[in-house]
Amino acid sequence: MPTYLRAQVVAQCENTKRTYADFQGSIQYGFKVLGGSLIMGTISDAGNAVNGQVKDASTLGVGLGLAGLASSTQFLQFNAAGGSPRSIPANTPVTIKISLPTEVLSVLSGVEIGTFTGLHTVAADWPLLGLLGPGHDAGYEATTVPIYNATNIAGVISGSGEVEITLTPNQIYNGIYVKVSGNLLSVALSTKLFHAYIMETTTDKIDCDEVIDVLSGVQPTVIGGVLNATGKVTDPFNSIDNDKDSYALMDVGVSVLNKIYLTAIFNKPSQPKDSVSIIIGKPGGGLLNLSLLTGFIIQPYLNGVKAGNAFDNTGTFLNLRLFPGSTDKYVLTFPITDVYDRLEITTGGLAGVLGSLQIYDIKRKLAKPRTLIDPIAEDARAICQGETTTFSVNNPQACTEYKWYDAETGGNLLHTGENYTPPSSLLAGDYSYYVQGSRTYCVTGVSERLRVKLKVNPLPPLDVPGTTICSGTTAILTISNSDITQYTYNWYAASNGVTPFNTGATYTTPALTANTTYYVEAINTLTGCKNIGGRKAVLVNVKPIAVVNPIIGVNTMCAGTTTTLTNDNPSGIWSSSNATIATIDATGNVTAVAAGSVVISYTVADDATYCGKKVDFNLTVNPQPNLTLGPDLGICEGLATTKIPYANPVFNPISYSITWISGPISNVLNQTLPANEITINVPSNTPVAVYQGVLTIKNANGCERAIPFSFRVKLVPHKPIVSIN
Repeated sequence: MPTYLRAQVVAQCENTKRTYADFQGSIQYGFKVLGGSLIMGTISDAGNAVNGQVKDASTLGVGLGLAGLASSTQFLQFNAAGGSPRSIPANTPVTIKISLPTEVLSVLSGVEIGTFTGLHTVAADWPLLGLLGPGHDAGYEATTVPIYNATNIAGVISGSGEVEITLTPNQIYNGIYVKVSGNLLSVALSTKLFHAYIMETTTDKIDCDEVIDVLSGVQPTVIGGVLNATGKVTDPFNSIDNDKDSYALMDVGVSVLNKIYLTAIFNKPSQPKDSVSIIIGKPGGGLLNLSLLTGFIIQPYLNGVKAGNAFDNTGTFLNLRLFPGSTDKYVLTFPITDVYDRLEITTGGLAGVLGSLQIYDIKRKLAKPRTLIDPIAEDARAICQGETTTFSVNNPQACTEYKWYDAETGGNLLHTGENYTPPSSLLAGDYSYYVQGSRTYCVTGVSERLRVKLKVNPLPPLDVPGTTICSGTTAILTISNSDITQYTYNWYAASNGVTPFNTGATYTTPALTANTTYYVEAINTLTGCKNIGGRKAVLVNVKPIAVVNPIIGVNTMCAGTTTTLTNDNPSGIWSSSNATIATIDATGNVTAVAAGSVVISYTVADDATYCGKKVDFNLTVNPQPNLTLGPDLGICEGLATTKIPYANPVFNPISYSITWISGPISNVLNQTLPANEITINVPSNTPVAVYQGVLTIKNANGCERAIPFSFRVKLVPHKPIVSIN
């Protein structure tokens, strides 16, 4: 805020206080008549006008007498701390509180008000030797400057009762005086002088909303006038004594055309929209509503000038309700937009008005803060845990600071300022805050506290474990402890993605070949709150597949044979899918056991870096052919050819070979296997003996079987020599 603006605000907010005139002097003039009797002015309770008590007053008067022959003058002087008179600068307003009875209003020419300087004592001065003539008692005199007199005083006194008259002298003065003189109508005059004061700046804190004085009386009306007025206000100070059982009685008297007033004077001007509460009642009790308050008018004033429009029972701003705990007292409340320093309450002046009214209490209080435009609506907000919101006073007033508390009364002061932002670290739950206006430079000026509510909604839980898969496979990602009845789960490809690609508690990825991160958020479907920390990253770690090349080796073999398979990755393990067909050892040696198809596998297991891989090798084990040789295989000595019979050929033997362990018989290789029998050629000179041979048969798959057999060359008996003798 610029310095000059700050200075203006401070000047507007700082306090002024009344400085009362604290010294008084007076003098009474009269006329001595025959016999030594006097017709002269009187004054009683003179010290009451300077005792600082707003209810106390001196009384100045003159009795019946000739015009101008009797008067009473009282001087009210402002003294410095040492007792010397103060010189009040010119153009400094000074105010007196004075009261005139009804009968005096027709002879205002007998009242004079002005300023003075040079107050001093004078001795009594009367004619000598008892002669007739004017004179005065001992008292005080001063150099006076009349401001209101017969020519203009009627403009500032328009009714009977207490009034304040403010003078703005254009010269330096020590104080103010009031003079009451005899008049041509020979009417006895009397007036009450309560006090005189000037307003001075103070650094002290004051009770800004305190009602420090009350004025009351009768105002003239067009029809009723004032001289015949019968209305009055009884016990006016009961309306500001803070006793809810005592009251001031405003009574219009026998004629409702009388208009009476009660004016409450506040210690300091208000701020716009400060509210007023007045506790009222009807004498004798009974129902009271706005329609019965015809002629009841409340007019705000500032520095003696009307501040805005008056309030009456036809307006929309007045709110009348029963006073708590009472059946016949009512509280009338209303805000006042304009700045004011006093409220004038009048009643009467119209036909049909309520004859009398009790005023129990008059209070002014700061406008209750609002955070919404609607003064009735409740400011209840909901946020998500970790967030915050700002409550702002919607109707801030000047010279007012706003304090935020955690309780309706007392409590901890959380913040001072028009705006309050609760901490974002609040746990889930319900919170209430209370804002109260506090008038600066004032000791008691506080407003009613406004409650605002804050609901902190919990955040949805979210736990989505990542996973590791092998390259080329899919992953199923699942939200732990999901609750799709309360929460919506959105899946995104990027942390700042706009549109989710999946909604639900699970997601199955496509086949992945590289590490992939997905982003998930949980949203409470009722509150809209999202999980703490924003979208949660879920990593799918993709491990490459181990390099395992194909198995090297033959893929067909014959039962009963062996072979060796190899792989260039040294870390694998060999296995057979069917050990009854073929087995394989740790070094890759395969043993064919029986005919059939078998899968030989080489498996490299998972490790920290790679996913395992298994390669398969399809192996076919072909069967061995077989047959059954006939019995007693052999040939007679000397013969060159014989046939070996066989039966039950299996697995399609198609060729044969015969090898001999020893002997003259020649081997036979890769001959087509004839049906049922095999021809063996034997040299004719083969000696008689048993020869060991091996018949090897093969089938179309190249599988063979060696069948050992014995072959006998039989001795042919010699022909008998028969002798016939």
